[in-house]
Amino acid sequence: MLKLKLVLHLSLFNIFFSIATNAQTTDKECINWFNNSKIKPGTKDCELKCSSLLTDMATFTCPDQCELLCKSKGETTIVGRLLYYPGLTPDEKKLVEKYPKDALIVFIQKEIAERSTNRNFPEQNLNDESDAFRHFMWAGLLTKKLGKTKAKEFLDAHENNRLQDISDKNMDIWNNNKGMGISEKLTYANKWNLKNLESEALKALKEKKLKVLTPRLKIPEVPK
Repeated sequence: MLKLKLVLHLSLFNIFFSIATNAQTTDKECINWFNNSKIKPGTKDCELKCSSLLTDMATFTCPDQCELLCKSKGETTIVGRLLYYPGLTPDEKKLVEKYPKDALIVFIQKEIAERSTNRNFPEQNLNDESDAFRHFMWAGLLTKKLGKTKAKEFLDAHENNRLQDISDKNMDIWNNNKGMGISEKLTYANKWNLKNLESEALKALKEKKLKVLTPRLKIPEVPK
């Protein structure tokens, strides 16, 4: 049975695709931007009105999310869908209910990590270099968005899966911790961006600082 981290369920992809494609701002900011406009979701001209709204530096990518914002009935509807997403651990479901806004960010960053992994490792399998890279990236992205404490809470909840082999779990947790640590260092040095995080992930793989149970893939010299 493939791990959840290797399978992006179609329903989840549809929910978050328009956000993750240009996710340079948080979903919370775009939801507030949309709600403040008083545009009613579900109306025929919703997307047209939404795409014509004024933006600033914090919301300039929000028009790309108008399709999602107009189809949903708000943040609660999206979070409700997450609760029924197959494969979530019980701990993850609790966090979705407890921190709905943070949960949206978690899944958006998961999609960004998946896309980064797909670019750098087109060929993928369980417990290989792509697997380690994916966990490093997701953990790094979450640390930047939520801070290390909250990121670790969500990441640990994801790994708290009774069906997961202990060696797989240990590999994932190790690589999560490496991603969180490097993300913090990049932030403190004012050098955090996606490419730098990818470069650090590849460097860690080359230097064998990430755990890989079944090494088999060629590691790119630079991020793709």
